[in-house]
Amino acid sequence: MKQAKRLNNADEILEIPISYEEIGKEKGKEIGKEIGKKIGKELGREETQNKIALNMLKKGLDIDVIIETTMLNADEVEQLKRQLVESSE
Repeated sequence: MKQAKRLNNADEILEIPISYEEIGKEKGKEIGKEIGKKIGKELGREETQNKIALNMLKKGLDIDVIIETTMLNADEVEQLKRQLVESSE
């Protein structure tokens, strides 16, 4: 009789690792979503900075003003300037 009860408990015990696995998968999904949101925000911020810098370059503003306003570095602004020149040719 005791052996039969142990078997019932064994079924419950066998379910425990599955529960931890499911919890781990859910936690992984949550972490993945958060990382994805952060990456998306960063990409959006960079795209916005580039668009603003391009518009400022088109208006002929000084590169130092563009760097200060957009927080892009000099190399990034120069690269955008080259792209602007190439696209207008």
